Amino acid sequence: MMFSQCGPQRFISTNDAYDYLPTYFEEGGVKKVLLLHGEKSWAAAKPYMPEMPASVEIVDVPFNGECSYEEIARVKDIATQNQVDMVIGLGGGKCLDTVKSVTQGTHFKLGLIPTLASNCAPWSALSVHYHENGEHINHEIYQETADLVLLNPQVIVNSPINYFVAGIGDTLAKYYESEMIFENMKPEQFNTQLTISRAMAQACRDDLLENSEQAIADMKKGKVTPVFRKVVETVIVTSGLVGGWGDYFARATGAHSVHDALTAFSETSDSLHGERVAYGILVLLALENREDELAELLPLYRSMSLPVNLEDLNLDGTDQEVVAQIARDTSAEGTQIHFLPIDTGASAVEKAIIRVEEITTGEAVA
Repeated sequence: MMFSQCGPQRFISTNDAYDYLPTYFEEGGVKKVLLLHGEKSWAAAKPYMPEMPASVEIVDVPFNGECSYEEIARVKDIATQNQVDMVIGLGGGKCLDTVKSVTQGTHFKLGLIPTLASNCAPWSALSVHYHENGEHINHEIYQETADLVLLNPQVIVNSPINYFVAGIGDTLAKYYESEMIFENMKPEQFNTQLTISRAMAQACRDDLLENSEQAIADMKKGKVTPVFRKVVETVIVTSGLVGGWGDYFARATGAHSVHDALTAFSETSDSLHGERVAYGILVLLALENREDELAELLPLYRSMSLPVNLEDLNLDGTDQEVVAQIARDTSAEGTQIHFLPIDTGASAVEKAIIRVEEITTGEAVA
């Protein structure tokens, strides 16, 4: 049985989106709010924040930087002790995932205010959990979506470009991770939800291949153009609709399994989530024998400085043990790569990694 979730209860995308907060608090009877945020995120958003009603108390909580079970427990304890009505996460994906975990199964309303366009965390009803050192643990899918999501494109255009580029990489995976599953389904299996999901996955690919480079150029100029805004909303909204409508038929598979395996290497700690996923797409395409599509992506990757091989992730692509460990962890029992209807064993994944190295460096693994 599959279930579909369209997205948040209310979503506003405009340069004055934050101005809606006082109205929302008043209409919803919200009197006390826990606001979880990072220092840089708050500095970016604060100039656009309206004056809050005197009747609303804000419990300000700095985010520790990792969506870990320890951080979730800490924030939940503060929310409970202060008897808040609503928990709002303001920042990047890990901050937003943390408050999603905090509010599940509680009476707290959930608000999400992204300051980066680095993934679909503001839209999706799931959280990815990590150890305190950044190593991946698991992901959890929720039955409850956010009550409110506020997106200010002006805040996003002033954010670090590398996070935006990583968001593009993460969003491209929506198509490449789900397409083989869709291709192998019988026509009678497609219901309305899956038809929408596949269309959204294709839109992710088409919009990003066409508009990413222009959107990045606009961002470098600090301009919120229609193209920039379209790519931002593709990263946050359209990508979230893929898994939201398609459930387990259209959630993360091979590229994210490669990402998860890479987090075990401290050398990759400086790489962003979407950068590791982007590399995972290349491994996935090699695994699926779709080298033509792999070759089509390489010029775009290189123009945006997305990683195309292990060296770009600070790993030695000629080290057989490194390659073997990534392959083993990627294909371990229970990983999402096994949703694919092909050989996803460690040997096949290892060959795919080696093939990506050959294509992108011309060197063979020793």
